[in-house]
Amino acid sequence: MKKVVVVLKLSRLTIPQKIAKARFIVTSMTGNAFFIAPNPLPNPALSVITTDVNALETASIAAQGGGKDETAVMHAKEEILDRDVSILAAYIQMVANNNLANAEPIVFSAGMDIKSAGVHTAHEFAVINTKNPGEVKLVTQFENRSVFNWQMSTDISLDTNWQTIGMATQAKLLKNGLISGKRYYFRVASISKDGQQPWSNVLNIIVL
Repeated sequence: MKKVVVVLKLSRLTIPQKIAKARFIVTSMTGNAFFIAPNPLPNPALSVITTDVNALETASIAAQGGGKDETAVMHAKEEILDRDVSILAAYIQMVANNNLANAEPIVFSAGMDIKSAGVHTAHEFAVINTKNPGEVKLVTQFENRSVFNWQMSTDISLDTNWQTIGMATQAKLLKNGLISGKRYYFRVASISKDGQQPWSNVLNIIVL
C-alpha cells in the first residue's frame, strides 16, 4: 500500500472559503476515533485552529470597512491560520501513514483530501464546484442510448446511505441546495439495454 499525501490547496481559497474549510476540519475531527487517545492527539490542538478561525473572521469583518492597517491585520491572521492548518495536515498525514490499511478514510474523515483525489476525477467522471454557493456539477463520459444514475451520500460507511439524485440521458448534472463547507460523495453508473453497469469510482468534494 502506498503512503498518502494530504493536500490543502489553501492558495486557491478565498478568506471566507478558508474559514469554512477550517471549521469543517475541526467539526470532522472532533470526537473522531482516529484522533483521540490512544492515538496521537491533534497538533496543533483543534482549539488552536478554532481560535485562528475566529481571529481571521473578526479581522476580515473589520477590514471590510477599514483601511490599510485593518487589511494588514487580516492578512497576518490569514497567514497564522494557513500555517496552523498546514501543520495539522502534516499530523493527519502522519496518522494516516501509520495505518496504511485505513489511510484514505482517515484523511477524508478529517475533512481533508489526498493528492490522488484532489482533482476530483476518476474514470472520466468529475465533480466540480460551480460559481454558485451550494452547487456542484457532475460530468461523465457520454454513452449512446444510456441513462445515467447519479447518486450522492454524506456517509459512505453503509451502502444504504446512497441516494439517487438524478436519472437522465445527459452525461452531466447540476446539484444545488447543498450545504457550503460540507463534504459530499458522488458516484454514477450508466444503464443500457444490458442493465446497469458498475459504479464509477467514488469522488468527494467540499462544497463552496
